[in-house]
Amino acid sequence: MSSGEDFKVPPLSWPTIGAKADRFRAQFGLHKSPKVPVIELIEQVLDYQLNLVRFEVGSHKEMGRAEGYTCPTGDFIMLREDVYEKVCAGEGRARFTAAHELGHWEMHTNIPLARAKRGDGTKPYCLAEPQANQFAAQFLMPRSFILASDTEQDLIDRFGVSWDAANNRLKSVRRIKTGS
Repeated sequence: MSSGEDFKVPPLSWPTIGAKADRFRAQFGLHKSPKVPVIELIEQVLDYQLNLVRFEVGSHKEMGRAEGYTCPTGDFIMLREDVYEKVCAGEGRARFTAAHELGHWEMHTNIPLARAKRGDGTKPYCLAEPQANQFAAQFLMPRSFILASDTEQDLIDRFGVSWDAANNRLKSVRRIKTGS
């Protein structure tokens, strides 16, 4: 999706999205471990074992600047080939991209979508991209595994995420804790 483009979706609060991410983890027995094998879950479990979604790897030519894509009907999740290779290697940003696409699949399959432009006044909790980012953050870094004393490096080591994702998650968790 190009910068500035998004889709309006039914509103979901961040705690509601967090609960969805936690339930999804629990459904697949991942709730007791801090680091989840996100690509294995998508490719091996959801696709090969359960046949719930088809996983595809797209070429640079096919996908252009898009790093991932989830079919609105839930038929497939696609990652660009370089992103797939990086997530298989455990690279944090690529793991977040895969979890982001998983969030689209879990929350935005077969729902009404309307085009939106970022900055048009639509609240983030009514936009697909921020919702998928929130799902990815809470799926990869559940609050239950985050300590008050944690630093970005602690989250990077524990969850296999990028510094930016760890920094954003800590800000979010601390904002909720202080009520600001």
